[in-house]
This record gives sequence, structure tokens and C-alpha cells, in this order.
Amino acid sequence: MYKKNKSNCKYIINPIFLSQDIPIGLFNSIEKYYDKNVFGCPSVSYVNDRLYKVNSYLDVEFVVGIKNNEPYYNYTINDKTLQTTELVHNLIKQVAQVSIVNNVLNFQIISPYAFITDDKDLDVITLRPNIKTKNFKYVSGGLKPYYWIRNLNSAWQLIDNNDIGILNFTLDSPMLNFVFNKSVDLKYIEPNDKIIKYLNQNKFIIGYRKNINKVLPTVLSRRPKKLL
Repeated sequence: MYKKNKSNCKYIINPIFLSQDIPIGLFNSIEKYYDKNVFGCPSVSYVNDRLYKVNSYLDVEFVVGIKNNEPYYNYTINDKTLQTTELVHNLIKQVAQVSIVNNVLNFQIISPYAFITDDKDLDVITLRPNIKTKNFKYVSGGLKPYYWIRNLNSAWQLIDNNDIGILNFTLDSPMLNFVFNKSVDLKYIEPNDKIIKYLNQNKFIIGYRKNINKVLPTVLSRRPKKLL
């Protein structure tokens, strides 16, 4: 048997990342990728506290492409699970982002999840979720949550610019898979005052500055010794 020393890591759900006041109850909890080790395999046990997933909060099909050298997307709401009100349309317009950089189309769905830890060595990356797609490949992202309280998004790159891309997000399928570099004791928490104040140091900062590494020392100098 593998002996695991779990790192203390929590997560918050903060709609501020979505630029809209949204009921937190709409967002699924982050769960282990394997609910149970039904195989009784030690190798599965070894990774079970490192692999996590979270299901989509949208039930929407996106059709994405390029027309007249400009990126665009259209979407179809599953009206069996979502309302087709202005609230839902506004939410989709806030969280669906499309851009072209160096002739590469990037499409992403913003998430409200952020990890909190006092472990300097802990890092987390995202892996491709198993959803129905056409002409898209997943773009992994990652960070060391000790330094930044920021969200990781479901990001996708169009493969062939001459064809449309399709993404199907459903409520019963992951929008994000997470893998940590070590076993974690991951639980949901409400952000305390220290977490909120440190979050305010860097929220939306990439919208203002390039070369974020040059800003990091200033942000980090204002970090409390302990957030948890």
C-alpha cells in the first residue's frame, strides 16, 4: 500500500470571476474522478486523491468559427434543463469568450472555482474533459494556488480555421478535470476575510498587465502567512 501525506487544499466558488451576481447553488461541487476504487488496485488508490472533476453548470451546445477574419460563436440552450430567460443569455455571454491570437482561435468557458492552500509546493493543472466535440483540442492550464487565488477555465483551440468547431457542455459531464502534483484533502469552504482580501490583490489583473511575473512579488508581499 502507498502511504500518502495529504496536502491541505480547499476550494471556493466565487461568481465574481464571472462578472455577474449568480446563485452559487447553480455550480456543482468538485468531486474525485473515481468515486470508489472498485478495482481494489493500489495504483488507482495512489492517484485517487490527486484527480478531480467538476461537472458543467451550462447545458449548451456551442458552434464556433471564423467569418471575415473575425471569431464568432452561436449557441443552443437545452431548454429541458435551463431557462431561456435573459438571465441565462446574459450568463452565457459573460462566460463564453472567443479570440484569435497569432491566427489561433481560442474559446473558453469561465469557471468560478479557485483553490486555496498554504502549501507552497502544491500545483494543479487541468486536463481535457470527456465531452462531445468537433474540430477542437483542449488547452491545459495550471498554477501554484499558494501564490494566486484565481480560477482555471475550460479552454479550447480550434484545429482547422476553415471549419466550424462544436462543443457540447452538459450538466452531467465534466467541464474541467484537475490533477494535483500530490494527494490533497480537498473540500469546499466559504471564503474568509483573509481570502477575500488576498483575492482582491490579483482578481482580473491579467486584464491590466502583461508579464504578470513582475507583479507577483508585490502581490505575494501582501499575502497573510496563513489563509486556511
